[in-house]
Amino acid sequence: MRILIATVPAAGHFNPLTGPAVRLAELGHDVRWYAGPQYAPRVEKLGLAVIPYQEAIEVTADNLNTLYPERPKLKGMKALEFDADVFFARPARSQFHDIRDGRERFPFDALLIDGAFYAGYLVAKRLDVPVFVMGSIAAPSLRGKNAITPFFGLRPPRTFVGRIVNRVARAMLVAGTRKGVETFNGFLADEGLPPVTVEDYFDCTLQPDVARRVFNIGLPELDFPGDYVPPNAEWVGALLPHRPPATAPLDPRIVERSGRVIVVSQGTVDNHDPRKLMIPAIEAFAGGDRLLVVVTGGVGTEQLRSRYGSDNVLIEHFVDFDLLFPHTELYVTNGGLGGVLLALSHGIPLLVAGTREGKGDINARLAYRGLAVDLRSETPSARAVARGAERVLKDTDMADRVAAVETALSAYDSVGIIERGLLEGLSRAAPQRSNPAGITDAD
Repeated sequence: MRILIATVPAAGHFNPLTGPAVRLAELGHDVRWYAGPQYAPRVEKLGLAVIPYQEAIEVTADNLNTLYPERPKLKGMKALEFDADVFFARPARSQFHDIRDGRERFPFDALLIDGAFYAGYLVAKRLDVPVFVMGSIAAPSLRGKNAITPFFGLRPPRTFVGRIVNRVARAMLVAGTRKGVETFNGFLADEGLPPVTVEDYFDCTLQPDVARRVFNIGLPELDFPGDYVPPNAEWVGALLPHRPPATAPLDPRIVERSGRVIVVSQGTVDNHDPRKLMIPAIEAFAGGDRLLVVVTGGVGTEQLRSRYGSDNVLIEHFVDFDLLFPHTELYVTNGGLGGVLLALSHGIPLLVAGTREGKGDINARLAYRGLAVDLRSETPSARAVARGAERVLKDTDMADRVAAVETALSAYDSVGIIERGLLEGLSRAAPQRSNPAGITDAD
């Protein structure tokens, strides 16, 4: 089977597909990745061939503000409006052209994309190529009368005021993404295709007339009850990124304090301002009886080391989380889905603090399900972090719920589900849903 993978050039969109890509290649499939100059080396490190950008310009979190210097000045809905247009909608035309032309050199049987790669919509409609899509918990959608408006970190409303807040947020989101939808509809018109509505735009790639199959990362029990799930979707569990073998052993202090280790991370994208979460965590735990492992993602490590020299604080560029998490009792994070699912796969409860880039929606679901304490802040204080950690560590019911999630996640062969789904989808077989049980809502 010849498979082309394409994603939005952002870590949270790219990383989840690295595991399936490598294993599918190991199983004998011809797997290639459509990627720009920044992500192409990452693909090559996986041992995969690259279908390079030609007409498209790779817009990433690193060069977005350079390409568009007006962007850093935008806040709130203005920033959302800009990103919806420039980062997501506008690249779709040139990406579609690249994939269309690249198919002459690599006649792929299937296109596997993340849900925000809107060029996939054009591929499905105009090239009549089977498209398969990676979805996830908290995937943006406005479908359904009681849909929770994405990007605001909202929870299912229980009061009249809560329902009003949800409706106001929905109106704001629709207004803020209208420009991006107009851009996308312009591309559709050029291809002789009908427009999509603003309400249908967010998950248009996940719908049955586009996607043969949707592979939802996570578990249904991690989502809000009653959240919309496309009828062509199945859950695939954690779907963790490909990780090469560890090249360095853990610091001996981690092993010595096994079971009394706290890990804090702001990921590898939103890690340029350590004042958001890393510094509050250091100030909350420095001098305590637990070891705090701060993983910077390679940004500002030496500056933090020179500023904070406590014996119980270990500050590293990178640490292999697969080695680190078996020794960890608490993960403090801004809510990146990959790290969250890896922590839950190791039975680790969470303290979360992030509101932007969809992380607030993930964190709201974790808290609703009783798997985390959500500080509901982009910049929590050290005192808030300390109190939140104490709440998590004392909550035995949360520990039981996290253990149930760990067991449920272990039941999934994520990549095996995806391979089977690709083969079945190519023969137009009906999807088979995977749904291990055993997790209950938090009170």
